[in-house]
Amino acid sequence: MTFRQFAFNNVIRNKRLYAAYFLSSLFTVMVFFTFSIFANHPALSGNEMNGSVAKGMNISAGIIYVFSFFFILYSMSSFLQSRKREFGLLMIQGMSMKQIRLMVFLENMLIGFFATLGGIFLGVVFAKGILLIAENVLIIESELPFYFPTQAIIMTFVSFIVLFFLISLFV
Repeated sequence: MTFRQFAFNNVIRNKRLYAAYFLSSLFTVMVFFTFSIFANHPALSGNEMNGSVAKGMNISAGIIYVFSFFFILYSMSSFLQSRKREFGLLMIQGMSMKQIRLMVFLENMLIGFFATLGGIFLGVVFAKGILLIAENVLIIESELPFYFPTQAIIMTFVSFIVLFFLISLFV
């Protein structure tokens, strides 16, 4: 068994232990993605959208991203605190700190990848409902039709893979 297989099997075997971290990451990705769907909607862009509104949406996206970074970082650190005994056992069996860091990095990237894909998938599934809610809350006169948010998908995927990579490096 290779080291990558060990990290992958560790995630698969301990689903209950990883569930809280995975679900919090998935929720964070879904929130960012739903905002991205709304911010990049074709009916709200172009001539109809004021420049200051577009600037406000970009600032809001940045704030959500920074909040996501700290939320996932906190979630990851509390997740690692619950695994102290496991790390102690692995060190007793001969695993070095470098190997433990690599294992945590691989596990975090695996969870981050699937949380990103899952958050995007759930965001696409609930996109029309979110757009309907946004119409009613913001009292938008024109209807916001469903569209396939290619730009939002790419932006969310790249942003959160980078975010999970940075968090994996910090941890």
